[in-house]
Amino acid sequence: MTARVSHTAGTVVGKRRRRLLGLEPIFEGGWLHKGKRAHRWDVEDELLAVALFGDVTIDLSETKSAPADIVINAWAILRDVDVTVAEGTHVELSGGGFRGHLVNEVPDVPEEDRDRVVRIHGHTLVCDVTVRVAEGRA
Repeated sequence: MTARVSHTAGTVVGKRRRRLLGLEPIFEGGWLHKGKRAHRWDVEDELLAVALFGDVTIDLSETKSAPADIVINAWAILRDVDVTVAEGTHVELSGGGFRGHLVNEVPDVPEEDRDRVVRIHGHTLVCDVTVRVAEGRA
């Protein structure tokens, strides 16, 4: 996470960022991963997801706190990036790639009914970037 802190006021200035890496299936939810993943978390303004030999799953359906606008740069390189959102989230998916797909399964939300906007710029190489509404909440 990167952000500048103002020493005079003690407030965060600029956008908060987090990097999510899927580097190997053995460690990322595979044979050696025995723990549970967190579901409720504080979401930053910008997320960078890189799926290289391991999937990356971003669950935005039940967060502790999240900004109204979230930007995700998703790189699906030989593995998938999956994003799950809550009902009432508007998703804008753009980008492209080689032999992969950008899949937006989230229904359009009228502007007056939007709780949050998630802007995803996806890049694919053989695999997919997929966005869907969390099960049981649609």
